Amino acid sequence: MADSSSLRKDRQIKYFLRCLKTFLPHQYTSNDSSRMTLAFFTVAGLDLLDALDDNISPAERKGYIDWIYHCQVPSGGFRGFPGTIFGDSKRTSENECWDPANVPATFFALMALIVLGDDLTRVRRRECLLWLAGMQRADGSFGEVLGSEGRIEGSNDLRFCCCAAGVRYILRGRDASYLRDVGDIDVSRLISHIEECQSYDGGFSVSPMTESHGTQHTALLV
Repeated sequence: MADSSSLRKDRQIKYFLRCLKTFLPHQYTSNDSSRMTLAFFTVAGLDLLDALDDNISPAERKGYIDWIYHCQVPSGGFRGFPGTIFGDSKRTSENECWDPANVPATFFALMALIVLGDDLTRVRRRECLLWLAGMQRADGSFGEVLGSEGRIEGSNDLRFCCCAAGVRYILRGRDASYLRDVGDIDVSRLISHIEECQSYDGGFSVSPMTESHGTQHTALLV
């Protein structure tokens, strides 16, 4: 009998490879729009186990990278999955709300590209950063997607703030002088919003005046 206190690395690798290379069970159907998230945690899991390079071929790696870029939205950011794509030639300002970029998906797409060794040269940096700035609300929080009439949708969850800060850091870095003409997010407002999410017990909640819980790590990451 295996020691339950030890990590069964072989089983973990087998699990992640199943997620990466075979069809997922039907229970995952409801998560179809979150494929980018699943993709990131799959390749990141294999990378953490030092099993990514030994288990994917150069052709497979290229295929995964191309799939991620296939989910890139022309106006900036990444989709959560390709199911909403109806073609760039048919995309208009009136219907683009039906095929929106997604803040968490954008963060996970960039992270997955980095894990896969991509140089990010195909990322639409300017478009993505301008879109990201438009995802910030007046209170400093970030939404998830842009809906009809450019309305920011999604809760003011600190996890979205964490993803937005991650996207900004990856694409802008500490000193991206060639992007200084591109509008930035309001960092001061973001910090103020995070501070307002701190509860009386010292922890952080997903939004002001709510219960503190595990979201504390996202506040500290930002």
